[in-house]
Amino acid sequence: MNLRFLVGTLVVSGSLAADYLAHTYLVEFANDHNIESFYHGLELENIKFSPRLNMTYHLFRGASFELVDGASNSSLSNIISKMPTVKSLWPVGTHKVPIDTVNSTIPLLARREIQKRADGNDTFSTHVMTQVDKLRAKGITGKGARVAVVDSGIDYNHPALGGCFGQGCLVGYGWNVLGELRPGSPQPVNDPIDPCLGHGTHVAGIIAAQPNPFGFTGAAPGVTLGAYRTSTCAGIVYEDVLVAAINRAYDDGSNIINLSLDLPSDWSEHPAALAAQRIVEKGVPVVAAIGNDGERGLWTSVIPAVAHGVAGVANFFNTETPAIHVVASYSVDNATAQPFSWQAGNPAMPNISLPLWSTSFDAAPDDGCGQLPAGAPDLSKVVVLVQDEDKSSDCRIDNKLSNLGSHGAKYVLVYSLDAYTRALTQSNQYVNGIGMVPNSRGKEWINLLKAGHKIVVNLVIPGAAQQTVYSPKNTETGGLMSTRSSWGMSWELDVKPQIGAPGQNILSTWLLSKGGYRIDSGTSMASPFVAAVYALIAEARKTFDPATLESFVSATANPNLYYDGTKVYSIVAPVVQQGAGLIQAYDAAFATTLLNVSSLAFNDTDHFVAQHGFTIKNLGSGEVTYTLSHVKAATVYASGASYLSDPQSFSLAPTPLETVDAWASLIFSTTSVKVGPGASATISVTASPPAASIDKGRLPVYSGYIAINSTSGESLSLPYAGVATSMKSVPVLTTRSSVTYLTSWDSLNIGLSVPLPENTTFTIPVPTGDPNGTENPDPGLALPTAIFGQNVGSAFIRLDIVPLEVNGTLATTEVLGVTIAGSAERYPIRWYPGRGSTMDPFRGMLSDGRVVPEGRYKFLMRALKVFGDPENKDDYDALELPAFFLKYQG
Repeated sequence: MNLRFLVGTLVVSGSLAADYLAHTYLVEFANDHNIESFYHGLELENIKFSPRLNMTYHLFRGASFELVDGASNSSLSNIISKMPTVKSLWPVGTHKVPIDTVNSTIPLLARREIQKRADGNDTFSTHVMTQVDKLRAKGITGKGARVAVVDSGIDYNHPALGGCFGQGCLVGYGWNVLGELRPGSPQPVNDPIDPCLGHGTHVAGIIAAQPNPFGFTGAAPGVTLGAYRTSTCAGIVYEDVLVAAINRAYDDGSNIINLSLDLPSDWSEHPAALAAQRIVEKGVPVVAAIGNDGERGLWTSVIPAVAHGVAGVANFFNTETPAIHVVASYSVDNATAQPFSWQAGNPAMPNISLPLWSTSFDAAPDDGCGQLPAGAPDLSKVVVLVQDEDKSSDCRIDNKLSNLGSHGAKYVLVYSLDAYTRALTQSNQYVNGIGMVPNSRGKEWINLLKAGHKIVVNLVIPGAAQQTVYSPKNTETGGLMSTRSSWGMSWELDVKPQIGAPGQNILSTWLLSKGGYRIDSGTSMASPFVAAVYALIAEARKTFDPATLESFVSATANPNLYYDGTKVYSIVAPVVQQGAGLIQAYDAAFATTLLNVSSLAFNDTDHFVAQHGFTIKNLGSGEVTYTLSHVKAATVYASGASYLSDPQSFSLAPTPLETVDAWASLIFSTTSVKVGPGASATISVTASPPAASIDKGRLPVYSGYIAINSTSGESLSLPYAGVATSMKSVPVLTTRSSVTYLTSWDSLNIGLSVPLPENTTFTIPVPTGDPNGTENPDPGLALPTAIFGQNVGSAFIRLDIVPLEVNGTLATTEVLGVTIAGSAERYPIRWYPGRGSTMDPFRGMLSDGRVVPEGRYKFLMRALKVFGDPENKDDYDALELPAFFLKYQG
């Protein structure tokens, strides 16, 4: 038996932790047990339940269920976990579909023509920057591959996604695993349509969109897609549904599984991560988004991307910044009308034909915020042209719209400060229609107006207008890492992510009911791109073996320079940010050198792996000489303050992270080796972590690449990473009084929480025998509440109730050297991600269902340090809060 979690809603502030579905569990059966024997065991224990999902799959046999009708006492999880039918028990976590950045979407208000891209090129910039175009030129499309999209379903009615579902269709198989979500019980159905969210439809188009009026296709349009709907229209994903979908996708014969999901945790022991790991071990690649919390700094990866063997995918900026524009026209001095494109905003422009008038002929940051110039016309009878906001000025776009609206403006076109445009949305209804044109268009009009010419703009309501893709070159960040892409590693210090792909500013398919096409950004977009490239490489190499594919894409990837959101460094980006680098599909498909590993993990200083070996295999027809060298990547501090010198100030830092000029040193057993055709050579690498100029108390993370250049013309690399300190020495809990203190639940819920002094008395209702636990306590109750700040992840956290003076009888026990009454409700907790604060009200009931008598108590939290031994009390970080008196009403 392995009890992965105990039950309860995790109330977290500023954390990446998940919530749990009340009283709902996922169980994996032990040995040869099945759902009938498990449910019979619950009945024998007189535990009342409602079944949710029967999960009988090749790699997972289990079920999910809800405790009902007085069976919600958290002590029951202990009873269930000890049943002989149970191998593992988890509470069912609830997660949100990733929040991706929406750059542009097309409203669908009427049927209309969509103009192809002006250059007539059928390849995306994303295909060019990753060599997909080269594979497509050779006729490689991923044919024969079955690629499962576990997401929000797919709008298979979309013409670019085949227009049908089932055998012979592009979306050839799949399930709505969520189904008709009746109270307490999903009902899977064989119809994976994406009815409302669009996320899975966008993902599907990145993989396999067919030719369409926008002139693009997916990276692997020859594949067959499988659609597995797991999310509600609100974007909620239940972990039991997700585990079922992953296993069903495997059982349905998928060759590749894509998971553009965002389940916060850097631990690989969650059920979805374990499910993905098992599938990889059976020979099916699983590709997953690494997450979109990169601005929070290191250790922000998500499951299942952190699972062992799963290819975690990072997000690179597109080399173009596309936007969906609508086509309109303008005339100068009553001459023949000329077309122009603009990006629609909210509110949308109506059908109008009006003169263009500008507030200023000069590029001024406060353009539109001041008084109107003398001789200004009636603004309701013109389209006002105004400069976009300058971030250095207080004159923001809402200020401009408010000011112009107060002077009668109804329609406003904003011209950008650069080549890019965006979809403007005003926060208040000042004007009736807004939109944006590029800087070049705006400047041309300004110069014409300044010279005394009359311009009339003829706008068509966006839903009825001809549309096109405006796609200027991204000269600022194209090909660099997105700062939103989450950083590795896992808390077990596995190297994460594995690879990067274009994910920022990606045009793809969208729900037909919401326009059909959209531009989104996030690792959700990068992950399916890698899944598509896997299909292309598999077609070229005739293998789907996960380790082989990962080795080729990793060795041939292109590491890029470090961009921290403010500047580009002259050193390559850390491996824990970009993985092996930007994927290069053609090189991966036709490389004639195979490395037996895709990365090297040196771990921390306590568990330092000083020596690694890897094998170079020559798949070519002639002898090749390989030359090895060391390429350093940026070493970064995970924390802004050192726990060695200032423990209270230590916490994981947001980006931009500080770099330090210190790196590991590598010694190779040989720096040059000749390998004959079909032969292999093993290289030994001896490493020393950076020591000089390093503040170990700031959690320094180092990384780099072993460059492998060959006489056959191939340039390969092998990424590595490590931590130059002892993870066990890093404080899990923070002693900062602002985030760790005793308070009252009612004050916390009205935002007036303050630390309470020693011996505060709490008079509370007597707990009932059928508690909701800490899942939904009445916000008005003055319950004693523990607030603990947590810096880093912990595999095991206890919150114990320590009796000091008891008015009556209370059975106690000694745990890790301390006498306790028991654990607070929902504790202990396994695999906590860290970063933030937990807030736990105590209602007088312990996790085993006992009610403590009146008396004097204190909270004791103990969090297992990374790599700590759960049986060794010295491996826990422990903090006590001030004692309090507990009394019951009446």
